[in-house]
Formats: sequence, C-alpha cells, structure tokens
Amino acid sequence: MDDLKNKRAYKRFYFKVPIIIEYTDPQGKVVKTLSGVSHDISSEGIYVEVEQSFALGETVDVRFFLPKHPEEIRAAIKIVRIEAVSENRSGIGGIFTKILPQHKDEIKRFFERADINTLLELTISKLASDLHLTTGNPPVLRVNGELEPLVDFGTLSSSSIKELVFSIMSKNQIKMYEEFKELDFGLQYNTGKRFRVNLYQQRGFLSAALRLINSNVESIEELRISPVIRDFAGLKEGLILITGPTGSGKSTTIAAMVEIINKQRKGVIITLERPIEFLHFNNKCIIEQREVGIDTQSFSIALKNALRQDPNIIVVGELDDVETVKTAITASEAGFLVIASFHGSSVIQSIDRLISMFPESSRKFILGQLANCLKGVICQLLLPRLDRRGRVLVSEVAVVNEAIKKVIRNDELVQLATIIQTGAAYKMQTMQESIRRLGEEGVIDTQTAAFYLSSGLSKQGSGV
Repeated sequence: MDDLKNKRAYKRFYFKVPIIIEYTDPQGKVVKTLSGVSHDISSEGIYVEVEQSFALGETVDVRFFLPKHPEEIRAAIKIVRIEAVSENRSGIGGIFTKILPQHKDEIKRFFERADINTLLELTISKLASDLHLTTGNPPVLRVNGELEPLVDFGTLSSSSIKELVFSIMSKNQIKMYEEFKELDFGLQYNTGKRFRVNLYQQRGFLSAALRLINSNVESIEELRISPVIRDFAGLKEGLILITGPTGSGKSTTIAAMVEIINKQRKGVIITLERPIEFLHFNNKCIIEQREVGIDTQSFSIALKNALRQDPNIIVVGELDDVETVKTAITASEAGFLVIASFHGSSVIQSIDRLISMFPESSRKFILGQLANCLKGVICQLLLPRLDRRGRVLVSEVAVVNEAIKKVIRNDELVQLATIIQTGAAYKMQTMQESIRRLGEEGVIDTQTAAFYLSSGLSKQGSGV
C-alpha cells in the first residue's frame, strides 16, 4: 500500500497537448523539429508520443503551451523511458533537465487548480460523501447531505473534466468509456480510502460522480446497525434484503455482514458488485469478489454461474432486473444464503417493488416463493449528525416470522407495519423508533428528528 501513497505523491495530468521537439547543433541553432503529442505531464517531466525512435539517455529540447496559458514553455528533457505505441509510433518519457523556474511554477500552479488529487484530498478532509464534476459548474462536494460548490476552482469545461478523470484511469478503462460513454470503476486512493467512480454523459458532455468509501470495514457497533444483523449473518440459507434509497449505506451494511461471516464460520462467499467497493481478505472464509463489467457481463449471468462455484453465501450488489431477482429467490430456496441490495423507502415498499417487477399473472406465485425464502429486510437511511461529523444510520427492521410469512403469502402487505411495530420481541423496529432513539440520545438534533417523524419519511433520498 505504500506504493499507492508514493504513486499519488508523483502527480501527473492527463491531457493531449501538441509538443514541438527540437534538435540543435553545438551552437544552439535548431537544425530539425519534430511534432508530437503529450499525454501525461507533471512538474518533473513529460510523456510524448512521436513517429520517430529515440535512445535512452538522449537529451532533446521541447516547447509547448499549457491550456489557457499564453506563454510558451521551453525546456530540455532527458529520455528515461521508451515504449512502442504502434508500428510507427513510440512513447517517450522524459524528465526536465532544464526549465525556467517560472515555467516550472506555472506547471505546479496548473496542477493546484486542476489536479484530481487535490479534489480527492478535499473530499476526504471535509468528510464529504461525494464529489460531482459537471460541465459549466465548479466541482461540488456533498457534505452532511448538503451540496457545497468549490468556487475557488472555477467552472469546469468538458475537456478539463476529461483531463481530471482520465489521469486516474487505465488505458483499458479509457477505451471502455470512449466506447460505451459510461463507466463504473473503483479507485483505491490510499490505504484507508477508496472511491467509487461513475462516468456518464449528459447533453453530450462528460460528467463524473465520485463516492468516498472507507476501505476499512467498520463494525456494526461503529455503524450503529441493528444487532439483528448478527442473527442474519448467522443464517445458513434464505434471502436477506438490504434496502434504502441511493446513498443510504447499503453497501457498507453488507460489507459489515460479510466481515461477521468471515470471522465466525467457514464457507465460500461470492460477491457480485458494480464496482467493488470494499476489499475483503480471506479469514475463515474464501471470499471471491467479482466486478460486473470487468469479471462478468451482468448480475443475472454472474448469479447463475455463481450457483456452480460451490458457494455458501452469495452477495448481490443490486437486484436490477427480473432475471436477477428470480435467480436470487431460486438460490435462497436451494439452500444458499443470499444477501442482496435493493432500492426501497420502507420494508413494505421494498417488498412490493420487488414483486411488481414480475407480471401480474405471476404475483401470487412469487409471493409464495418470497414468503418461503425471505428471512429479513433492513431498510435504512442516513441522517446528518448533530456534531456535523458525517451522517448516522437509521433503519427499519423486519424479521420474517410466521405472521409476516402469512401476510406476504396472502398479499396483505399493508399489515406489515403493525407487525413490525409490535415485533420488538423479534428485534424488529420501525424507522420512526430508530429516529426517535437517536434524537433522544442527542446524536441528531430535535429539528431533524421532528422533520422526518412528521413527514412520514416522505423526504427520503440521496440528498439527505
């Protein structure tokens, strides 16, 4: 992991800049010029692609303009790396051996204004959950659920966003984005922090959303997850649903469950994710993490194949289509423990949305299957803390007992609210109870608690 830290210390910037390479005679007269294109540049050196071969250790003069900088930069570089790009094209990496101090300072200032590392460090230091990069706007952080524009960075152009995000991508990732116009991938920034990066286009321009993830999986006590999660993690078979709106910490809860299983019993855990957010390491379990888009084409295909890979526990990062839901139910009926993420604003709505993915003619049959295999549902939400140190989790918990099986089987989902409200003996709790408890403990302020209690939680969403 130290290599990661060192890699970040040597900052580079991805952008295509025309470069003129000059050969001079002993008197300093230019005798030959060659055009190339720079792809990476830093305050220490440059990487250029040219249609000519060079020798290691050779020194040449270069000149170029930085974007939006009127003065031409002139320097000498010593070639320290050579690689073949194509049959007639080479890539050369050179370190500056001669450059004016003001030009080197301008490159450094350029980095300070536009380097992705600066933005990622700010995201971490401000305890932000997300960083948004959109054309025509400054970078925007989401801190304690509120949007905070970084106006000092100025407005971003589509090309500057491309330069920012391409600097943290591999050549293969860049190729995939340029082909499909959208991409999900994970970035391990340092030993403790990871980012989930989503690239997409809007109105023809590249945009990016980067979510900060703590690479170190926290305990259920640190996360304030209901202790019933330990009971769910101890199950041998069945379906566990972790639901909530986007940005409600579903992946974090699932990661905590995987760690509980990994420490307590032997088994094979297969996770299907898009992208991989938390890295797990074998303890008592063998853990195989597969990323949709890299290791497999889709959740549904990966889930079907996972059944042939001798798993005990299968984690599905998203139940995103009917086939995936159908296979998850089948797997849980067949004796596997399936832990899956799904979007829903309450236990009732989550179950109803899941069933509604199927044709109406299949509803009764699917309800029967779900009543047999469903073991529990946790619906969660993140609220801003009173001390403004991030957000805290509140949750609604349903433990599927005989009463819940009956109302699911009979399609009487509206009765779930009463069962959950009176199910404390089974470790059930309503969302209102969870919010009220945090308000009484002083973790969230009374106004926040009153707002969500009085609104019937109708304001749920990623902006919370």
